[in-house]
Amino acid sequence: MQCPKCQAENRDNARICTSCSCLLTDVAPEGTPSKPRTSKKALASTAISAMAVVLICFVNPTLGFIAAVFGLVTAVTSIVEIKKSQRKLVGKTFAVITIVLFSIQMLVLSYWRIDAPPIPDDYTIADIRSAPPEHNESYRLLSSLADQDESRAAPAIGLSEQDVDKLHELCAVFGKPNYNEICRALDANTANILLLWQHAKEGRDIIDKLAAYPEIADLTEPDLEADFKLLINLRHMRCLYSLFVCLQSQAGGEETALEELMRLDSVAKKLSLNARSVRVKEICLDLVARVIWIANFIVNNPRTSQHSLMLIAQRFSPPLTEYLSARNPTIFEYLTWRNTLSTMFEKGRFKYARFSPLKLNSTFRLWRNYCDGWLALEENRPEPEKLRVWPRVYPNLPVTIDSDGNLPWYYKAYNPLGSAMSPSILPDLERMFHLKTKRQVYSDLFLIVLNKRLGKPVSLKARACGDEYIIDLEKNRIFSPGPDAKPDTRDDIKLLINPEVVNFAR
Repeated sequence: MQCPKCQAENRDNARICTSCSCLLTDVAPEGTPSKPRTSKKALASTAISAMAVVLICFVNPTLGFIAAVFGLVTAVTSIVEIKKSQRKLVGKTFAVITIVLFSIQMLVLSYWRIDAPPIPDDYTIADIRSAPPEHNESYRLLSSLADQDESRAAPAIGLSEQDVDKLHELCAVFGKPNYNEICRALDANTANILLLWQHAKEGRDIIDKLAAYPEIADLTEPDLEADFKLLINLRHMRCLYSLFVCLQSQAGGEETALEELMRLDSVAKKLSLNARSVRVKEICLDLVARVIWIANFIVNNPRTSQHSLMLIAQRFSPPLTEYLSARNPTIFEYLTWRNTLSTMFEKGRFKYARFSPLKLNSTFRLWRNYCDGWLALEENRPEPEKLRVWPRVYPNLPVTIDSDGNLPWYYKAYNPLGSAMSPSILPDLERMFHLKTKRQVYSDLFLIVLNKRLGKPVSLKARACGDEYIIDLEKNRIFSPGPDAKPDTRDDIKLLINPEVVNFAR
């Protein structure tokens, strides 16, 4: 019998509440049992346990674990109350269901939380190609190209903000449709180009000193906070050398033009050889492409001597394979993200999380497989056996990242955070490999033009993006249709031809 005043439980035949002495007027006749009630705590425990399942599967396993424990405590409490109620409370079945669910949840969570083992003999910075230690000073010299402020001026190379604006305005001349129009534009801006060349003496001195090193070191640490401000001024110097060398070539300064071209080519290749990050490698590939463009301009100059053509052939005929290698940046980017994620895991909110949605070792194994696959493709060797991304007690289901960065649903369920992070990191490598292929095609096009000018036999057989390179006599160019295999689109890879000098019609 429940007291209507204080809600205390009394004997069925009690007339006065043992707790508050209230007269119990609503007493059931003797021998007539009261209708039992379902325990609210038992119902609540089942509801909490169901909510824990949702949290574990779709929200946050740690929160789900906390909810499951709370549901278990509620279920045990309700069972105790039901036993003491002398059959006035029912619902033990709900509490038992909660306890069973809790046991299943803990079993699943214990199985789910297991990570893959660490990678044995994983990559380190020692696996990256580096310049000998005696050339480390070249990295300090290279770093001196970086400006410390965020303004548009480039004091590290001697250019003011107005100089930088003028430089990029003048570089638009290289967008002219043919050789003769570019020459006229260079003639019209001779004074401005020479003035910019004079102002950038600090930058030119750095390039001269870098070119003197047998190798240029890149000592960038694999850290997301690495500073790449020097790349801005490298791009400025690329534009400046393009203008000056082309101006000297068509104005009769052939010797000076070749000297400065070889100096820029030396820096581009030496830096590319040891470049670590994707960003530095990409600017090296841009420098290599610009050097090829300038060399092609010189080759198309009718006044370029046979001696100079032979010097250019000696410099550019060997394949660019060694300088275009993507091995360094591939391993470096892997190390960068591995170190960053390890730091996040150790110092971040997952450090003390028993049921983390991030499987650190499994994520590293996934990334390592991705990188090793690209390296095998680049080096034209069989792909190594993939590292197992699962714990030893799991079945070894196949897990690969498709071209869109997607992963199988079952791996996403196992490693939610690692799966979510991967697509935003890994596509950088794919872009870099495409850029490398484009530079190889660019080099092929140039060698075809150079050999034609030297009177040597040429082959238009294409390396990629089609079966043959295309000679466009109407627009005076040689080109590849690019990855989309369609001509006259933005991804075309092309070089201009001066038909007065390089005549493919013959």
